[in-house]
Amino acid sequence: YYYMQSDAHVTYANNWDVDIISQQEATKNEMAVLSTYLSNVEGALDEKGDSIKKGRPIMCDTGFEEGQHNKHLRHGTQPESAPSITGMPQLHPFWSAGFSFSRGHFVVNVPYDFYQPLIFQGEEISIAVRGFSIGYDFYAPEKSVCFHHYAEGKNSENVSKREKVPKFYDHNRVYAGAG
Repeated sequence: YYYMQSDAHVTYANNWDVDIISQQEATKNEMAVLSTYLSNVEGALDEKGDSIKKGRPIMCDTGFEEGQHNKHLRHGTQPESAPSITGMPQLHPFWSAGFSFSRGHFVVNVPYDFYQPLIFQGEEISIAVRGFSIGYDFYAPEKSVCFHHYAEGKNSENVSKREKVPKFYDHNRVYAGAG
């Protein structure tokens, strides 16, 4: 069995499931977790829904970013380019909540931290450290199987609508220890 997590606002390429399973199996590692920040959907799919992107999104360049009411670790990404390691995913040190695919035991062995309030900022480093410490390895997929709808290009027209929607962290003072 497998476990997958992705942001809700993504579009999957045709045959994404067969593709990501074959990438997972190419690692020959029962403890492999494929995870990355997703590429933008604009220009990623042809009219039939097949992926036309050939780059590999890799997470890197971690730093502290100021968020809602505190600082949190945030990973950057390198510019996408054709992978120099081919035929399988590439090891990298990070886990992303935006896309994660693994054997099902990953989510059983490394669940979200029940004691971390409002787990939107901070869960990535927590899961990565806990997962790595018990033997999981994180990989950037060789190619993307789904793409994110960022508020850029034609999606930017919805930014003003998105800003008016209440956010879960608007009520973070209700929970002890938040912010």
